[in-house]
Amino acid sequence: MNTQLTLFFLSGLISTTLAQTPTPDANTLMNLGRFDEAKMILGRNVQQNPSLQTYFDAGYGYLRAGQPDSARIWFEKGIPLDEKRIPLNQTGAAITYLVKNDMATAEPKLAEVVDKSKGKNAEILFRIGEAYTGYLSPGNGSIKPIYPKVVNATKAIDYLNRATERDKKSATIQLALGDAYYLNKDAGTAVTRYESAIELGMNPSRVYQRIGDIYWQGRNLNLAVENYKKAIDGNQNYAPAYNQLAELYFLVNRYKEAASYIDQYVNVSKDKRQETLLRQAQFHFLAKDYQRAVNLIDSNRTVLAQNPIVYRIEGWSYSSLKQPQKAIQNLTAFLEKAPTKVMSDDYKYLGNAYMGIENPGNDSLKAINDSIGVTYLAKAAPFDTTENLYSEIAKYYYRAKKHPEAVAALDSAAKHGFNADVQDLFRYGMSNYTLGFQRDSLGKLVRDTTRFAMADSALALAQKTSPDYAPTVLYRAKSNYYAYMPEESVRNGKAKPYFEQFISMTADKEEERKRYKKDLVLAFKYLISYNELVTKDENARNEWLRKGLLLFPENKDLAKIAAPEADNQ
Repeated sequence: MNTQLTLFFLSGLISTTLAQTPTPDANTLMNLGRFDEAKMILGRNVQQNPSLQTYFDAGYGYLRAGQPDSARIWFEKGIPLDEKRIPLNQTGAAITYLVKNDMATAEPKLAEVVDKSKGKNAEILFRIGEAYTGYLSPGNGSIKPIYPKVVNATKAIDYLNRATERDKKSATIQLALGDAYYLNKDAGTAVTRYESAIELGMNPSRVYQRIGDIYWQGRNLNLAVENYKKAIDGNQNYAPAYNQLAELYFLVNRYKEAASYIDQYVNVSKDKRQETLLRQAQFHFLAKDYQRAVNLIDSNRTVLAQNPIVYRIEGWSYSSLKQPQKAIQNLTAFLEKAPTKVMSDDYKYLGNAYMGIENPGNDSLKAINDSIGVTYLAKAAPFDTTENLYSEIAKYYYRAKKHPEAVAALDSAAKHGFNADVQDLFRYGMSNYTLGFQRDSLGKLVRDTTRFAMADSALALAQKTSPDYAPTVLYRAKSNYYAYMPEESVRNGKAKPYFEQFISMTADKEEERKRYKKDLVLAFKYLISYNELVTKDENARNEWLRKGLLLFPENKDLAKIAAPEADNQ
């Protein structure tokens, strides 16, 4: 998840503006990619006013929608209405073969319409030249031809330049020339042609959007944004620019801006297609506006109900909103309805949801839910490159006192390239410390020196990050102490600096003394023995004994150590 799956406080302003938003015409709808609505309008126009132009427009709508066979039906109906020197519908019919890459049929038909118009009609030349661009279609962050196989930038430029010679004031031809030069990898000339279209009276918003698309494809995102905003400045209701801005900000992981612009796009365009509404909900999820994502799905349930992805978005959102039961309900539904689309993040959010269920007063049920949750996290962990799920798995096993599993989870985290944080290091150290105490087949205690060494290494790293955490120091001391038989441990002195540090950190604090009473006594006994056996420093030995008795006068072990001294006095 790859994934991302990325705001919003303009709703009041937008709603005021939108009350006056006009219903888009067919051409605008095609520019928005809303071809079904455009075709309905164009078909109705033919019924109300059958003419050369309305038949052509209807066919052109289907052509732009990627349906050349349906387009041909309309063109052929319009052919009887064509003018002798302007075979417009005949040209459309020929183009339907061209875009299907049926050159054997297309080329003689195109030659025929050029011949009929004496090669002098700008409209015919323009339509053929535009067809050779494949009809560039901007949207959702791309600008690509609908018919890539037919693209021939050289022929497009030739026909369009010939059209320009016949009609030097056509903004539409200039726009198509911009497309042709873009396809010819001449972005500079393309932008110049687009600017000419503005000078000749074309809607500047549409042209600025096109220029923005060109800059986007050239990875000059700042200039792309600048031109999209010019498009909006020119017309606050120019929807495609909002959509492109939403996709651009999504591309660069600025999800709040992406969510804000897709909201504005939907409000301006009135685009209620399933894919658009789903995209809107996804962007708000990525922007971490989880409640907004859920609300969008709920308010468009009729449109979105048939798409199982909505269950994923709601499941992830509810998991993030700490509503685990709703998360589990939706994610379980998604797994059932779309098993082939399941990804690792689905298991991650499902696992988090189970582990997020609170069961006050019912520890056994909590344990069951946590166990289910960690099973799902284990499915997701190997595939998640951004979040260290192994850490959560280790936390669960550590708390459940399943130390081999906790160690294994943290070892897996390291193998997958995750750096351990201070809590991971502490748990790794403590689990290895616990595993250092083994029993042989007869039940006799066996010290696993390797485990204790691993514990000390992990705790040493934890101590660098959090030097004032007393338990880390204590268990460094105990790891070095219990790794050996008692006398050997005292003589090698490995535990000495940590016991000394532990005493200095806790002995003078009443609450800490109560909490660590047994451990402090062990520390004093160790240091007394060390000065008896190793340094032979009687003064140091007596000083540690005195401090120990002062703090724990009732301790029998310390009292026994002091007893011989009393007998000798």
